Amino acid sequence: MARQPKRPASGRSKGRIAAVPPGGDSAFRETLSSRLGQDIKPPTRKRPVQQMDVSVRYTYRAPHEVYGRSGFSVVSNDFLADVLAVLIAQHGMSPIQSAVLVWCIGRQREGWLRATHKKIADKLGVERSNVTRAIGRLEEWHMLQRVESGLIFVNPLIGFEGNGDQQREILEELRRNAPENAFPELRAPRPPRSVQLELGAEDGDDDGVDKEGRAS
Repeated sequence: MARQPKRPASGRSKGRIAAVPPGGDSAFRETLSSRLGQDIKPPTRKRPVQQMDVSVRYTYRAPHEVYGRSGFSVVSNDFLADVLAVLIAQHGMSPIQSAVLVWCIGRQREGWLRATHKKIADKLGVERSNVTRAIGRLEEWHMLQRVESGLIFVNPLIGFEGNGDQQREILEELRRNAPENAFPELRAPRPPRSVQLELGAEDGDDDGVDKEGRAS
């Protein structure tokens, strides 16, 4: 990774843009009316608009229902289907490597998570040395990055807990003063050759494997 993103401030950010100005619903309608009144064309020449009525309707969406209390992250469907699933199936990524990556994606907030190698090892029930080697390999593939002891950053194009504005802000910081398309460059490992086909598949029916048996 070319640059390190800004570290999160203490506590969760509440955002800098307020949908409704101080004063509540009435202030919102008044502001909207004044802005529209400045731009709208008068219905009759030489007669300015004196009054405009605005109706505001709020529509609320039901929150997502998910397992646990940590919420959910936006995870790239293409990464899950075209990279991670293929690597796990064809042994291009070890079980420890995939487990560490998935755990980090599930625990990151706006790309960041605080966790020592020992903590990850304890959570996964594996040896600490295995976690250290796995993180080193995931760094080579640009899937995550160790910033300092106990602080890890997950590639925000793979998984990101936060809204699109927050993700764009982090990506802009990473790409600033860097060559075009320098970050994030996903260096996924090349799956090894495999001749395993799905049981019952006829020749030419498996679109996911090329002539040499590699995932396409």
